[in-house]
Amino acid sequence: MIQFRRLYQVSTQRDQERLGAVLRLYQDAFPYSPEYAVQIGKFLKPDCEQDFEVVLLLAEGNKSRVLGFSFSFYFPDLECAYLDYLVSDPARKRRGIGTALYEATRELFIFRKSRALFMDVPPDEKEKIKETFRLTSNKRRLAFYEQYDARPVSNTLYDCVSTPANQGHVTFLVCDNLGNSKPLRRADLKKAVTRFLFVKGGMAREDPKTKEIIASIKDDPILLRPPVYAEAKPLLSQKNLLGKMDVVNVGNAHQIHHLKERGYVERPARIDALLKGIDGLEVVFHKVKSYPVGHIKAVHDAGLLNFLSKAAQRLGPRELLYPTVFPIRRPDRIPKRWDMQGGYYCIDTFTPLTSNSYLAARNAANGALSGAELILNGAYRAYVLCRPPGHHAERRVFGGFCYLNNAAIAAHYLSKEGRVAVLDIDYHHGNGTQNIFYGRKDVYFVSIHGHPIQAYPYFSGYSDEKGEGEGLGYNRNFPLRPGADDAKYLKTLTEACAVIQRFKPEFLVVSVGYDIMRGDPTGTFVVSHSGMRQIGEILGRLHLPTLLVQEGGYSLPNLKMGSKNFITGISRI
Repeated sequence: MIQFRRLYQVSTQRDQERLGAVLRLYQDAFPYSPEYAVQIGKFLKPDCEQDFEVVLLLAEGNKSRVLGFSFSFYFPDLECAYLDYLVSDPARKRRGIGTALYEATRELFIFRKSRALFMDVPPDEKEKIKETFRLTSNKRRLAFYEQYDARPVSNTLYDCVSTPANQGHVTFLVCDNLGNSKPLRRADLKKAVTRFLFVKGGMAREDPKTKEIIASIKDDPILLRPPVYAEAKPLLSQKNLLGKMDVVNVGNAHQIHHLKERGYVERPARIDALLKGIDGLEVVFHKVKSYPVGHIKAVHDAGLLNFLSKAAQRLGPRELLYPTVFPIRRPDRIPKRWDMQGGYYCIDTFTPLTSNSYLAARNAANGALSGAELILNGAYRAYVLCRPPGHHAERRVFGGFCYLNNAAIAAHYLSKEGRVAVLDIDYHHGNGTQNIFYGRKDVYFVSIHGHPIQAYPYFSGYSDEKGEGEGLGYNRNFPLRPGADDAKYLKTLTEACAVIQRFKPEFLVVSVGYDIMRGDPTGTFVVSHSGMRQIGEILGRLHLPTLLVQEGGYSLPNLKMGSKNFITGISRI
């Protein structure tokens, strides 16, 4: 089985290992041009500044072995891409790796709304080839690309002029329009070719050869060579190699946490509504795996875990423990009686313990870790349908229907492999996630939420909370007043995403809450179904490996339609 992973930058040991595998494959495929292997590594350095985006897409097999890669440049201002190299393991010929990689690369740029994907391909015209014995393989390669309606650009001198970019071996400039029916204009092609020649060959705009090639582009719109390979049939269907959503479903285990108390809106039917919402979308379901408690202890105090875990032995099947005494005057004195410790470890009076609450919370945390592992193993996006939620659980206390902080546990797990941004879009401020990462600079916490003057948890989520110690400057809150609609929310989200982009994380964890939608019993925002789809699209345009962790949302119709629109939106990009 082949999985695809995008390597954004090289900042961890695992990234270094993957880049090393890429460079070995490159050197095996192109032993006569070893110097460019060094250039690939330079492009991926975190501090490398350029006006284009480097896209290194890996095809991985068992045990994350790199079987091939595509290396491309994307020019956002031109809305077009250039495929520089497509390499598969020479020892695994005829196994479809190259085909799968090209299709995944096309799909990635289709998601980016790219108008065209260009590439240099050796010609299939004998008079243009120095080494005529390559004619057969050149024809085979062009026939392959023609399957996707990718054909050479006609009537230019691009395939006649020897340049530093083609190292003296002229090539066709092949254009894959990625299914777009509107052909590229002449002015757009001129801009694109100018950029390609500079990035690939260091040729300035004033270079005489650059001017010669640009001046030869006269067709408007541009023309592509007619198909010449009869056996090649255009492939019209998209396989959605990258756009599918991996979903971790906690299964029926969450139902053991079922409180029928009046006003307790965090109920099992929420998961059923979410499943109905994503029914029919292109998703792949995964079961929850079990993980050592050490992953939870990494973000939660041992005393809290000990208190929560004892509920299974101390409470009967129908018993509830509500906090009643809160030791705010002497927080250093922990009550001796277990039932009196509730107020020491809980921040409110409406999050009771049951004999099953800790078991359900552990299962939800395992779900988040399962999703994080999927991301590390190459999934582009994963959605964890878990309950109880988690973002109100701090390092030492629980509350707000939350017992263990699922998103924080997953973010810490991912942080071992690179920087993580956590974006909380639940209506209520994620005080727990903020508390856990407040002193860290490797995890940047960003939250958009109801203003704490009138929204739970009331004491946390103000805009002046910026972090502390090493974490100073790595915490950002966007509190909004009641009535925030699509326009207000989307504008704020765009600003929050700009903060995330400046941080340059390797991973994004999103605490998803549908309580920002109109009609939620616990929220005061009025985000619409369309707004949820646009939120998904904006997050998709961050183009980061993204883990979605379910938090709040207590209107069942909103959960159903919100999840449908949100997942549709984020999967379109």
